[in-house]
This record gives sequence, structure tokens and C-alpha cells, in this order.
Amino acid sequence: MDHLSQSQYLDLAEQALRAVESAADEADVDSRREGSVLTLELDNAAQVIINLQPPVQELWLASKSGAFHFRYSQGRWLDTREGRSFAELLQQAIGDQGGPRLVLAGLAG
Repeated sequence: MDHLSQSQYLDLAEQALRAVESAADEADVDSRREGSVLTLELDNAAQVIINLQPPVQELWLASKSGAFHFRYSQGRWLDTREGRSFAELLQQAIGDQGGPRLVLAGLAG
């Protein structure tokens, strides 16, 4: 895990949320942002929720596929259990619930 200052973490985490919001808009997926929580709602009413966890410098993703925690390392957000990328697991979570593939520009991995 990279050592980040709190401001670096917040900048990187906000970039990730903005990339997801932009990709959701392009794919016509409804998104709602309330503070540090981003909710994606698919056409079948399934949801994927992404939120920031500043005290532990993580991104969290929750869906019917499961819950995942990510830390910034080696230039990307990686799952704390298996080292899989945030982008990969987000795509899987959306796909598992029948949603479209998102084009995640500006989000490594």
C-alpha cells in the first residue's frame, strides 16, 4: 500500500468517483451522489454502492456480488483481499446484476 497524505487520498478517491460517475452517465446508468457515497442504479433496480472511507483511506464497493475494500497501491485501487483492481470488480458487480459495461476513462486497472 502506498503511503498517502489525507489530501492525496481524498484527491485520488474523488477522481475515482468522478470517473465512475462519468462512465455511468455515458452508459445511461442512473447515479446519485450524496456526500462521499455514490449509488448506481441499474434498469432492473439493482444497486451498486461505492463510498469513501477516509479514516482507513479506502474505497468500499457493495453489491449483490459482495462487499470489497480497496486501497491505493502501485498507481491504482486494489482489493485488500485478493489484489484485484477496483475497475475489474466494479465491472463484475455491474455485469453480475445485468448492467452494461462501463468505460472507465482515467481509472487505472
